[in-house]
Amino acid sequence: MSYKLGDKWSRIFDYDGMLEKGMEAGIDWPVEDLQMLYDSFEDVNYHSEAGYLWAAISELKNGNIEIAEADLNKFNSECAKTLTGFKDPETKFDTDWDDDSHTYAPI
Repeated sequence: MSYKLGDKWSRIFDYDGMLEKGMEAGIDWPVEDLQMLYDSFEDVNYHSEAGYLWAAISELKNGNIEIAEADLNKFNSECAKTLTGFKDPETKFDTDWDDDSHTYAPI
């Protein structure tokens, strides 16, 4: 399944696709599209990332384009960090949970 603006949680929700779409979001997007993207982030509990998007939407509605653009840049960066975190684990413990190649001391 590939992410579409406004998608809600499902067993096959495309988290990576949503984050990639978040990285693409820009000041030139219609507010309605940004709102649908925000709704998806909130629906799947990505509140940290969504906060910047909500701020950008609010600033756009108030006509504060420069502040909205700064908020959207932060949102894009947070989406990239989250997506990278999925693909590049921070510690060995994030990757070797299913590695049975090690040996244990005899009991």
